Amino acid sequence: MPVASSGPYGLPKLRLRINCIGIIDVLEFEARKGLEELQSADMRALGCILLSMTTGTEINVNDIYRNNTVQQQTQILMEYFQFVQQNYSREMYVLVHSLLNPSAPPSSIRGIAASMAMRAFDELDGAHGSIDEHSAALMGIYESGRALRLLLKLAYVNERPEFGIDKNWSESGDCYILKLFRDFVFHQADGTGRPVMDVGHVVSSLNKLDASDEEKIVLTSRDGKNVMVVSFADVAWCLEKAYQELCSNSVPIPSMT
Repeated sequence: MPVASSGPYGLPKLRLRINCIGIIDVLEFEARKGLEELQSADMRALGCILLSMTTGTEINVNDIYRNNTVQQQTQILMEYFQFVQQNYSREMYVLVHSLLNPSAPPSSIRGIAASMAMRAFDELDGAHGSIDEHSAALMGIYESGRALRLLLKLAYVNERPEFGIDKNWSESGDCYILKLFRDFVFHQADGTGRPVMDVGHVVSSLNKLDASDEEKIVLTSRDGKNVMVVSFADVAWCLEKAYQELCSNSVPIPSMT
C-alpha cells in the first residue's frame, strides 16, 4: 500500500485522508518489490508527509532519495530537521528523524505506534469528548423539536375561531381541557395577579405532556368556576385526538412543484 505525499493535508477535525491505495501494486504487479522494501518505502513516504505538514512545504520522497547520495540526502533534510526541532516537540522531531534519517533504515510501523502511544491516548480522549459534545447538542436539538411539535399542535387547536359548522369546537369537550392546560402552562399568576414567567415550569410541563405522564394537575378556568383534575396523559390524549380531527378536515396543502 504505497503512500504518496501529494495533495491537501488540512482537513476538518484534523483528519488525514489517504487515497489512491493499491494503484502502484496494480501497475507494477509484474515487477513487484519485496515486502520489506515496500514497507521501508512507505515509512519514508510517511515521514515526508509529516515533514510537509510541519514545515508547510510539499516534500516528495523521490526528490530526496532518488538519484542522491546519502550525503546529499542529509544536506537536503538538515534544514527541515532543524525547523522541526525548533518549532515542535521532541517527540515529533524524533519521529520524523527516525523515518527520514538517510543513514539508517526507517522505523517499523510497530516502532512508530509505540512512540505515539501517549499522544494516541490524548487524541482518543479528545475524540470521546467531541462525541459527548455532539451527543449533548443532538439531544438538545431533539428536545427542542419535541417541544416545538407540541407547541404547534396546541397553537393549531386552542381557541380556533371556526371548524366547519361547529362554532364552539375549540371551546368545548377535549378542546376546553386543552385551553385550560394552555393557561396552566403559559398563564401562571401569583396571588396578586402578577404574571409568573417560569420557563422551568413550561419546559417541565411540556416534557411531561410529551411523555404522557400520569401525574395529576389541577386546571382552573379564568373565572374560577370550573375546576378539573386531569393527568398529563389525559391532556396528551385530548391533544392528539383534537389535532387528528383537525387534520382530517383540513385543506390539502398545494404542492410547490
